[in-house]
Amino acid sequence: MKKRHIGYLMLVVSLLLLLGSSVGGARAALTYYSDNYIAEITVSQIGVSLLENGEMVSSRDYEKHEWKINSNKGSGSVNGALLTKMLKPEEKLALNKKYEEKLTVKNSGTIDEYVRVRIYRYWMKDGKKLTALSPDLIDLNLVNTDKWVKNPEQTAECTELFYKGILKSGKESAAFADTIRIDGSLASEAKIETNGNTVTTTYKYDGAEFHVDVEVDAVQTHNAQDAIKSAWGVDASALGIL
Repeated sequence: MKKRHIGYLMLVVSLLLLLGSSVGGARAALTYYSDNYIAEITVSQIGVSLLENGEMVSSRDYEKHEWKINSNKGSGSVNGALLTKMLKPEEKLALNKKYEEKLTVKNSGTIDEYVRVRIYRYWMKDGKKLTALSPDLIDLNLVNTDKWVKNPEQTAECTELFYKGILKSGKESAAFADTIRIDGSLASEAKIETNGNTVTTTYKYDGAEFHVDVEVDAVQTHNAQDAIKSAWGVDASALGIL
């Protein structure tokens, strides 16, 4: 059967923000692929990787009818690590400070492809989403908007970007983000209680984690209009992707 296989990966950034602005761990995870679209050719060597500041974090490449998974935690590891070099040793996370976070996509397969990126921003506390804090407080600065087309139908939590044109085999895309910053207005999100002469300030971010999930997937260039519509549910011509 002749099928198109979609390379698909997901990276998860999880930083712990406690009162005093300390930082916890970060991780990345790959998801599986989809082959629900029947094409006229067999695509057995599609591949896609996410790079952070020039270094590979995670990749998934389809070679010889099986998936080859790599991450910066070792070959075959589903989980990689992001933002490990964001802070210097003993440095604490500072609000309003911009940290380098150049994110790009590389076509690590042997065929040309179209690429999509989905960015999710949200807050977690005790294993649950924290809706009291806005995703906009997590400022992942998007760049090269002439090369990355934003889907107008999106939410505050999810931003969907499409790389304009074909990403050639072995080539790296223009960056879609260059810095990350936690908005300083986060500190104003507080509850103040007075008990006699004692004033207690409880910050909404106390014990919270901010998450940035980045999903990257790709489709073949053959019969691209139909392939993109089937895989991503969008009209490529209307968005100006092709």
